[in-house]
Parts: sequence; C-alpha cells; structure tokens
Amino acid sequence: MIGSMLVVGFLAAASAPGPKPVLEQPYRVVLDAGHGGTNGGCHTADGSTHEKDIALVLAREVEVELERRLPHAIVVMTREDDATVALADRVAAANAQGADVFVSLHANASPRHDQAGFETFVLDAEASSVEAALTARRENEGGRAAPEPGGAAPQAQLMIEQLRAAAHRAAAIALAQSIQREQAQRFPDRADRGVRQASFDVLLGVRMPAVLFEAGFLDHPGDQGVLLEAAQRHEVASGIAAALVDHYRRTARGRQGG
Repeated sequence: MIGSMLVVGFLAAASAPGPKPVLEQPYRVVLDAGHGGTNGGCHTADGSTHEKDIALVLAREVEVELERRLPHAIVVMTREDDATVALADRVAAANAQGADVFVSLHANASPRHDQAGFETFVLDAEASSVEAALTARRENEGGRAAPEPGGAAPQAQLMIEQLRAAAHRAAAIALAQSIQREQAQRFPDRADRGVRQASFDVLLGVRMPAVLFEAGFLDHPGDQGVLLEAAQRHEVASGIAAALVDHYRRTARGRQGG
C-alpha cells in the first residue's frame, strides 16, 4: 500500500522537460535502490514504511528526472520491484553494463532516533567516523559482496578493489560533493552531513565512479516528512539527477580532451 501511494505521488510531481546539454556523449547510469524483498532496511519510528520502499521510489524518480534532463542517457536499475537482490549481484550487474557511474540510494536510522540530514559516501577501507562505520555495517547486512571466482583471500581482495577504486576516486568524490551541494541548495534548513567514507559492500568491486547516498533518517520526524511527502521527495530526486548531469558534463569534457 505504501509503495503504491509513493509511486502515485512521484508521478504527480513530474515536471516539464528542461533544456538539453550541448554535448551528446554516451552515458550509462546504474541506479541501485537499496535493500528490497526480504531485506527491508531501516524503517519509520512507527514501522509503517521501510527503507526498501523509499529507496525504490526515489530511484524511479531519479530515473524519470534524469531521462528528462538527458534523454540520450541509458538508465539501468538494479531492481525494478520489491525483489531480494544480493549485493554481489548488484555489483556484477553494474560491471556487466560497463556503466559510467553507479549510485546506490538509501535512507538511514539512528539508535536514539535523534539524528537527521543527508550524506553521500565514497568507498574507503577506513571509515571517516564511528557513525560512518556503523552506517556501513547496517547497509552491509544485505549480504556481503562475493570475491571474484578464483580470487584472493578477503583482505587481499579488499586491497585489490581499493586499488581499482583509486582510479575512479576523484570522480566519485566530485560526484558526492555535487550531490551534497544540490541537496543543500534545495533544502537549506536540513542538516548537510557532508561527504564521508566507509567500506560499503555495494561499492566494493564496482569498476566505475560509485557513491552511496543516504537521503535522510527515516526515524526522524523532519526527515521522514521530506522522504514521504511527494513534492519534497521529488526535490531530493531532482538534486541527485542534477548532480548526475554535472558528472556527465565533466565526463564528456574529459572524453573530448577539455
């Protein structure tokens, strides 16, 4: 019921087409709606809405908004419905697509239900804070990303993936900063928790710039209102899409050598 209401809300919030960028380079985006199926993620204080529902609807909204802004973009969803998808399968799907960028969408929760705000994570073995480490631990409960067949031991595999991610780190950080900036412009009264780093399994092994966005704390009244109310949630999606357009333009300029 909640999922259906959210979908209706986001369709009603769709806006008119905007201007197209001048450059027309290939651009493939993987949107990962966190959790799903048997893994509901966190939930509102009353338990009526789960993270998996918010993540899916938000991903759909970003897809619509991005296709409006970049009609030639190819948007791939790691799940289209309330399905259980292992983290390793999300990573494998993104790599198989040869995507230009990977964005995993989530909502958060805190032990005392007193934290609020939005934050964007990039992959790093060392968490930027205790809170970042706890967030990664909670999101990783969806299932560990499996090492490659015939690959190294887990610690060595982590080192290998860290080296792979290093090539995309600058682009991932730039995208994360852009997402935070777009959100702050749209929601000046919300807490901007900044760009953080932690070891998220869904980012481990992704062979492209990749970030994980925590749209807000579902168990906080203020953030819950933003994520459940259609117009405000559409603004969240619009900000993510704008950041992806910005990333596309930087990518296109790089391909053209300037």
